[in-house]
Amino acid sequence: MITLNNNKSYVNELFKQGTEKKLMFTNSIKDGASNKYFYQSGETINNFVSNSYLALDLDQRAKNAAIEGIQKYGIFTSISRSYVSFDHYLELEDKLEKIFDKPALVINNVSQGHFGYIPTIVDKKDICILDNYVHKSVGICCQYLAGEGYAIDKLNHNNMNELEDKIKAYSSKYNKVWYLTDSVFSMQGDTAPYLELTELLNKYENFNLYIDDAHGMSWIGKNGKGHCLHNIPNHERLFVITSLNKGYGATNAALIFPDQITKEIVHRIGIPFIFSSPTPHSGITAASAIADIHLSNEIYEKQLNLEANILYFKKRLKELKIPFLHPNSNTPIGFIVLGSVSAMTIFGEKMLKRGFMMSIASFPSVPFKFSGFRISITLQHTIQDIESLLVNAAECYSEMEKTGEYNPEVVWKNVNQNTNKVSVA
Repeated sequence: MITLNNNKSYVNELFKQGTEKKLMFTNSIKDGASNKYFYQSGETINNFVSNSYLALDLDQRAKNAAIEGIQKYGIFTSISRSYVSFDHYLELEDKLEKIFDKPALVINNVSQGHFGYIPTIVDKKDICILDNYVHKSVGICCQYLAGEGYAIDKLNHNNMNELEDKIKAYSSKYNKVWYLTDSVFSMQGDTAPYLELTELLNKYENFNLYIDDAHGMSWIGKNGKGHCLHNIPNHERLFVITSLNKGYGATNAALIFPDQITKEIVHRIGIPFIFSSPTPHSGITAASAIADIHLSNEIYEKQLNLEANILYFKKRLKELKIPFLHPNSNTPIGFIVLGSVSAMTIFGEKMLKRGFMMSIASFPSVPFKFSGFRISITLQHTIQDIESLLVNAAECYSEMEKTGEYNPEVVWKNVNQNTNKVSVA
């Protein structure tokens, strides 16, 4: 029997209760799903959980391409890309390089990509500084580096004054100072401070930037190149990784490099490329069909339609006085705050009875006192869907405030005091 510490026991209990109350359908979706609905036991539940922001995974061209990939190559070829690389992998990478206007490599997923990318480009004579809200997959990779003797530090969220102080302090001790962060932060929907980061890149020659743009892909930028490259189109010390899931709508991830030499080195000695099997063929052929959409004018129409949904969502949140973080961040992610786990659970049950499902957000994804729900807005949602969600949410908040189950003053006091602190406990 596994013995859990207090934090792990809490998370385990949270998931157990969430499953029992159907706030999360762990292993229980039986009757189908889409980016708009879950179908379960005769009920239709509005899906505000999906991260497929442009709904490209439902595009018939992508589905047909996936089927064609299986028919032509089989489901899977269990061999490392160090030994064999199929033409359709190279074709996809050629298309991605047109999208990003930079060298690119495809790998199974972002988490695996970090282990191929970061240990290859970072040296033991460097130091890595992690934003305290950077995705956990980056943190796990850096824990591995720390175990190998690499220097690792943390930064209070998006604090650029603190970052510059650390660059100055570490420059005499280390060859390079790396800052590892997200482009769009996956839980709260805020973004990296690109202007300040660009200034630091230009000011300090030993400063390097590694950005996870998993939630920024496709819905913004020329050819859907993503949030990071939209804001920092080109820099010799910028290293980017992004998901071809989420906004892109397929499988896999893309490693994006400032130059061809770095691509070649990572491809040749990156651990996952040597020891891991490639992704199923259907994912590659589907991703290639979706790349064609990115390289056409169709992508801009989809971006504009999603932007209209996002703007309406954020506007109505303000008008209905629903407590949410980062009101000026126009990303497809909204984070509504409940504060305590008990308030989050009550609110989630109320909303589920009204036919709405959102992503539970509590420790370890966010600090304990920030518990709430992440809402993902996609192209599948109509303005009427968004309006219905928020009107119902406002009514639930009002009910809970009247019964004392939710206290907005206490919640916002905790938020304002702890928003950028390092500890999530």
